[in-house]
Amino acid sequence: MTLHKVAPMVAETTGLSLPPTVRFRLMTPAAWRHEVREQRLRSLVRDIAELEMRPEDASAARLAIKVTGFVPVLVWPLVLGATGVGADGQSETLIAPRALRHSGLLKHEPSLTQMASHELSHQVQDAASGDDGLWHTTVPHLRNLDARGLSGFVEGHAHWTDQQVTTLLYGRPVDYHQEAPRSLRYRLHTSIPGVRRLGPSRAAYKQGALFIRDAVAEHGVDLVNRVWKDVTLLPTAEEIFDPEAWMRRIAV
Repeated sequence: MTLHKVAPMVAETTGLSLPPTVRFRLMTPAAWRHEVREQRLRSLVRDIAELEMRPEDASAARLAIKVTGFVPVLVWPLVLGATGVGADGQSETLIAPRALRHSGLLKHEPSLTQMASHELSHQVQDAASGDDGLWHTTVPHLRNLDARGLSGFVEGHAHWTDQQVTTLLYGRPVDYHQEAPRSLRYRLHTSIPGVRRLGPSRAAYKQGALFIRDAVAEHGVDLVNRVWKDVTLLPTAEEIFDPEAWMRRIAV
């Protein structure tokens, strides 16, 4: 399944426009780990500039990135794609083909399609938000954002989209966790104590997708898409579990 086929389906499903250029970069695991760190550092530099952060806050944020620098080493075989801001300011998805091999996606086209749909969803999100730096912030608390609400909404939206696209293509929502054949290395990395806490949980993806499903069922994609332009409409962590409360708050 090629991006040429998936891309218009993602745009139609989400009601969002594709970016002028869709960028997926393939690289070695070492290059992927380096670029993921660079994405984080670019986001921090933007945070410092936009927020006029106090020196102590900037130092704490830099330390947090340094301390978590080991994370890409532990998780690279488990991460199918990492979408963030490139050096030129454009949204891009970083992929290590070896990770796709270890996760089984290269042997299971529906799972590969799910990944492409998911990461492309993040690129249309970035385009819809006008590449606003807050969506990739390293310091959500300093931007008065609910970090779990932000993650639940962004990842839930992407997961809802990949489920819609794969249902259209294969007659069912695809779940690569259940369907793709994993390598021994993949299984070894998943067994590392605490590794699953280094990113959004699978449950968070699913709950976020349920939130998007309910919001779209009630008011269509236009309501959800208002959030990309107005971050004050972002659901809280509690509202991710209670879409009706969110809809009442934003008065729809």
